[in-house]
Amino acid sequence: MWLISQPAPDFSLPAITANAAEPRQVTAEDYRGHWLLLLFYPRDFSFVCPTELTSFSAHAADFQKRQCQILGISVDSIETHRAWLQTPVSAGGLGPLQFPLAADTDGQLAARYGIWLPDKQVSARGLFLIDPQGAVQYGVVHNLSVGRSVDEILRVLDALQNGGLCPASWTAADGTIDPERALQPGRVLGHYRIRRLLGQGTFGSVFAAWDLRLEREVALKVLQRKAADSLAAVLHEARAAAALNHPHVCTIYAVEEIDGLPVIVLEFVDGRALTSVLAESPDESVRLRIARGIASGLAAAHARRIVHGDLKPGNVLVDRDLQPRILDFGLARRPSSTESNRKHATGPGMARESLSGTSADPAETVIVRDGEFAAGDVPVGNLVCGTPAYMAPEQWQGVMATPACDVFAFGLLFYELFSGQRALAGSQPMQIMQQVRARDLASGLLAQIPDRFRSLLSRLLAGDPAARPSMDVVEQELRSAGAE
Repeated sequence: MWLISQPAPDFSLPAITANAAEPRQVTAEDYRGHWLLLLFYPRDFSFVCPTELTSFSAHAADFQKRQCQILGISVDSIETHRAWLQTPVSAGGLGPLQFPLAADTDGQLAARYGIWLPDKQVSARGLFLIDPQGAVQYGVVHNLSVGRSVDEILRVLDALQNGGLCPASWTAADGTIDPERALQPGRVLGHYRIRRLLGQGTFGSVFAAWDLRLEREVALKVLQRKAADSLAAVLHEARAAAALNHPHVCTIYAVEEIDGLPVIVLEFVDGRALTSVLAESPDESVRLRIARGIASGLAAAHARRIVHGDLKPGNVLVDRDLQPRILDFGLARRPSSTESNRKHATGPGMARESLSGTSADPAETVIVRDGEFAAGDVPVGNLVCGTPAYMAPEQWQGVMATPACDVFAFGLLFYELFSGQRALAGSQPMQIMQQVRARDLASGLLAQIPDRFRSLLSRLLAGDPAARPSMDVVEQELRSAGAE
């Protein structure tokens, strides 16, 4: 039905209840914040209508438990509604109905819902479920001779409020289809056919997929639905990042919701992780080319006021031409309150439940809670999100990522490119934090990289964010270095 997921038509109608002396005006706005069942029926004092309305009335408490209100609507006048409510059930009346009846005397509201029958001058038996935000989420229309089932409407309401994918004949006692688990090779999500799992991380899973419309290979990042309170912010950032078109940044094609799953459609990069390339000890010219490409991508992003916030080797792919592509722009964000309260997942690349043992990899994204900090070290906002081995000092204080944070992370990555080892040693995030806060961090690293890059590294790793160069300046210096 064309109304599904669209804003419900507004209305303002006179209505009356069984125990009310006078009618009152009811509007769509009166029901905002609650579920609403609109129950259109053709006429008072008809044969089928009393059985429907009294059946829904008998289950009024079931709808109330689900925060759903009911409004009956027909073309009859308020006076006719009043007479019907006052007529005993045994005489074809309704008796003490548990919800109001509204008068759509000219049929305009029925027409807006597409159920007006002009030849009969009544509405068809239309039923609509409207969510608390005012959008139509379900609609069914019967002809004049077939009534509607209360049990079926309660089942549908349960399914809508559940939020999962509900198969045929689903009831509240059944489990829902978990689309995240169902994403296996060969399955189709929207117009994308899943080919294989590429990896899993803090925010979700990445799949290689085939775009059935445009006939091209893409990467799908399917975000976890659990952090609903921060999901909107993530998608907003991803949409902003989608405007970034740069040869060293993985392009975002689309940001959408498919089958209830937040999905980011990305350019598929046929390449390898930077860590894999570094393991082969490439010569200095290749390392410089990679560093220059990353700097160029970051500079372009910062020019558009887009911050990465979680730059690390794991977020850089190197293609067959040994050119780097930065991944996950727009997906690094501060964790939600939901994340701070729940236990941390323990899969590869996921946040860890415990950050005090040696199992937490500081090269992976983690969420650090305030209880895991020593006295005096509690971050602003009680929560830190990032990759410990590549976080700037200010990020450890819970500060939102800035371009200067990206510069610091680039400095750590730059050192790794030319030294072949990670700048910050240690297996525990708190050990990493102490090293990052040390004022002489850069001085202890300079001897392991070529002389001509030592001045740049010192500035990249400056403790004061204001003392770090912009990525535009860094890119220019690296281009000059390549010309030498």
